[in-house]
Amino acid sequence: MLEPFIQAGLQEVLQYISPLFHASDPQPSTWMQVQCVGQPIDSTERADDFVTTFDVINITGGQIDNSWTGADTGRLATHLGTLCNEWATRMSADYEWRELRMYKRQFNPYSITEPFAKTGPPFITYPSPAAGTVLNRQAPQVAVTTTERTTYAKHWGRNYWPHPGSTSVVAGGYINTAEVDSWITAVHTAYAALMAEEYYPVVPVTQFSQGATVVPTRGLLTITQLQMDNLFDVMRSRRPKKSTYKKLLST
Repeated sequence: MLEPFIQAGLQEVLQYISPLFHASDPQPSTWMQVQCVGQPIDSTERADDFVTTFDVINITGGQIDNSWTGADTGRLATHLGTLCNEWATRMSADYEWRELRMYKRQFNPYSITEPFAKTGPPFITYPSPAAGTVLNRQAPQVAVTTTERTTYAKHWGRNYWPHPGSTSVVAGGYINTAEVDSWITAVHTAYAALMAEEYYPVVPVTQFSQGATVVPTRGLLTITQLQMDNLFDVMRSRRPKKSTYKKLLST
């Protein structure tokens, strides 16, 4: 068993899933990481894939359910696939979603420095094709972000929504206010649908700071609020791997 999750002084300001059992336990606690994977249209260069991830725990009768049946993963695919399809209506037509990869995650015991147990290949993969529809484009590094707020401000989650079309840009380079309201509502609706079926999006925590001291931690924080602002963000390493044109001038 993973105890304590966080020192007693912090527990009362946190909402978290209790108790968790590590990967070496006979019945380890598990959650599913869903990776929504996309690519440039007609791309065969896997280095140009983009990924948006969600961590979800299955609760049955108030307890963590580790069974993860086909019915369970199918419901995640339905709700999160629908959300990706909706994002596709905001995404540049140069890109498309391809699939949903699901990985069963577990925490290692504290005796192992690496907090997460190795997952190996996906637990299951669902095809989830959806092409972007916006004809106007931005640089490939540009993304929209939504934030998963927990009761512990230093441990919030974030999702990057890739390749937004330029139709959402207004003066000053900001995101249109109506688009902010529309997209955060769509994400909220998807999370509410998951939770109504007892699949709860969570934020994994592996450490916390107390003064200058960083303490190893293993825990899952529940999400209390979703937030989105009108600032575009940048996805790291989104420069295409191969150029389609190059020119060299001697000096």
